Amino acid sequence: MTNASARREIVDENRAAFLLGLPMSQLREICEMSGLGRMEGRMDEGTTDLRLVFTYEELHRLCRLIVGPTS
Repeated sequence: MTNASARREIVDENRAAFLLGLPMSQLREICEMSGLGRMEGRMDEGTTDLRLVFTYEELHRLCRLIVGPTS
């Protein structure tokens, strides 16, 4: 897998919260303020389930927002 193809994959909000070490409510709050992530619908047994998803690039940007500036 190339670096470019890895960045196109998505991570759902459960996995993102785990990877960033945040509660889901805090992750959603940061996403609302930063504009990162997007809602994506998926059909499951006739119902549409909306979930917040991120690219790896967005996860990287979220991580930098959470950690803050480094030297």
